[in-house]
Amino acid sequence: MKSSIGCVIRANKLFKLIQNGDKVCVGVSGGKDSMLLLYTLAMYKRIVKNELNWDIEIYGIHLKMNLCAIDYEGITNFWKSKGIHFHVANTHMGEILRAQMKKNKLQCSLCSKMKKAILIDEAKKLGCNKVAMGHHADDAIETLFMNMVNEGRIATFKPKMFLDRSNIWFIRPLILARENDILREAKKLELPIVPCGCPMEGFTQRDTMKDFLMKNFYKSEKWGASYKNFLIALLNGKESNLWFDDPKASKNDLVFKMKNDRNYE
Repeated sequence: MKSSIGCVIRANKLFKLIQNGDKVCVGVSGGKDSMLLLYTLAMYKRIVKNELNWDIEIYGIHLKMNLCAIDYEGITNFWKSKGIHFHVANTHMGEILRAQMKKNKLQCSLCSKMKKAILIDEAKKLGCNKVAMGHHADDAIETLFMNMVNEGRIATFKPKMFLDRSNIWFIRPLILARENDILREAKKLELPIVPCGCPMEGFTQRDTMKDFLMKNFYKSEKWGASYKNFLIALLNGKESNLWFDDPKASKNDLVFKMKNDRNYE
């Protein structure tokens, strides 16, 4: 637990993700990342209470997507044995996703939007002011590359963001954790893992990008240092040196021309 708790403590110092009095709803997909996040934040709650006299509340919510039959008894009993608030919320996502399929495939973007909206509603029912997701450093790097490749922009998700319409914060306390460390801790703690039941699992653009980075960079003798340096690049804002400092530069005439001119393809 020292690794994940240490990552949360460092991330909180850098990005001010959790404060005294917060009620945090953890979106638990059932995978290793979100399961470890809920476990870690439950431990973090005890630490800040003992050391800082903070009172924070941590809740775990799993959205039942109804894409296939899943036995939730193991996961619910596990959290109950740990004294951690957790419940499974029923949804109509499976029905909607099947009705909106394109080329016999579920729409990942639609699924993501629905999960986000439903999770916010569930969080508000509990009186939470923040929603925590299990995204980690490797996810942020993969998102950075996907945005460059697919959208022509250098961007990734933020450690925290405020949703004006929902009046709630989205935070990512494991943003500094690496996936290998998460996997190792999840196995050590024997966290029960629940399959999401999505037929697209293992065949998404993110999976393709993960494999690409692993093969061409992380496991490469020549580029092995990239595993550390890609994360450093995201943290090293002062060393960012692009062609335009103006954040509106992405809308200038040259960018528009390049996106629509076949000569640049």
